[in-house]
Amino acid sequence: MSLKRSGIRLELGKPQEKGIRFRRKGFDELLALAERGDHRKIDMLVKDIYGGDCTSLGLPGDLIASSFGKAAQAAPESIQEADIARSLLFAISNDIGQIASLYAMMHGLKKVYFGGYFLRNHPLSMHTVSFAINYWSRGQVQGLFLRHEGYLGAIGAFLKGAEECDADKYSWSENYAGSSGLQSPLPGHRLPSLPVAVSVDQLEMDRIDQGVLVYCPLLDQPASYVPDMVDLTEDAEARKYWLDCFEESLDKFVSQAIKSQPLSADAPARAQKFKEKYISRLQYLKQHPCAFGNLTVRSLLDTREHCLNEVDFPDPYLQQKQMENEAALLLLSDHLAELDALPWRQKHETAATNLLAGNVFDWGAKEAAALMQIPGFGFQQALAHLQTAWMSSSVFYHLPENC
Repeated sequence: MSLKRSGIRLELGKPQEKGIRFRRKGFDELLALAERGDHRKIDMLVKDIYGGDCTSLGLPGDLIASSFGKAAQAAPESIQEADIARSLLFAISNDIGQIASLYAMMHGLKKVYFGGYFLRNHPLSMHTVSFAINYWSRGQVQGLFLRHEGYLGAIGAFLKGAEECDADKYSWSENYAGSSGLQSPLPGHRLPSLPVAVSVDQLEMDRIDQGVLVYCPLLDQPASYVPDMVDLTEDAEARKYWLDCFEESLDKFVSQAIKSQPLSADAPARAQKFKEKYISRLQYLKQHPCAFGNLTVRSLLDTREHCLNEVDFPDPYLQQKQMENEAALLLLSDHLAELDALPWRQKHETAATNLLAGNVFDWGAKEAAALMQIPGFGFQQALAHLQTAWMSSSVFYHLPENC
């Protein structure tokens, strides 16, 4: 087997034989070919040797025992180019994964970040490297991939220059509405050097002016804290539920966006643009949940907010929030006085229960959303629907009496 810069050339067979050869001029062309291939026709698997799983060594039957192990005995005309390409991709990716995991374990690292053209926008390559990392490290090391690694140099240079402009007063975050996802470039962009519109990858970032984002000081281990309880990338059932939930609530957001700007003549048209863009993102995420990194409820909320901001709807519920905040502040002092008058244990249980009831709108559940639509639904009604079966003595076991 030989690799050449002008393409890839494979020669399988004995030196005196003609062998099997193929060429692909482009790297992307080769990877596209590998997508259609079946490496099991070229590679020797564990089950080809043992007839199934090798339980004594803990080796599954589908594990590769020898890359290109079947090629030497196969008739040249029976081997397809796509199968060879996929086998080669797996061989290289497994080597990369093994070497990376060994170095990571030697230095006590838990994460390895990958970038470069071999992986950029190629899910098959990423999947193979990720599998190899997990296999060789026995789950101790995690392989992570940079969606916009081609922009790292530009981002670094920009942030370095931004240090001169009070960079300690703000943070940066990705704008999901303006950025392209994995294998989903933004269509229709016209570059000055080209006569026609082409599809291009794009990274858009927003400056957060509220100050530099930091960990909550009350967290015991901030570095290991993960705010998202469910990884929708891995949980298919939860992913379907939440994507459907966001899609079903879309008309309500469109209506509220229009209502929030009654003096704007183009509000309905802008709201429709928001709907079309956001629903297209939701539909794409149903097919490609990894397109924008780890998929979580938080990232879906961020994407919706970014799409709203893009068409000049910064906060459709701003007036509603202001009205409810003003009404709540009028009742706050009396409510605090009622809490102070309660016995110690009942005071803390009531405070915890009230916290849940007051935050019922953010639960996200369809049932909670339906309750919010009931005329006259308020704090007391939320308390009546709150299930408190979880409230056991163990919740407050470690609280001191004078906390």
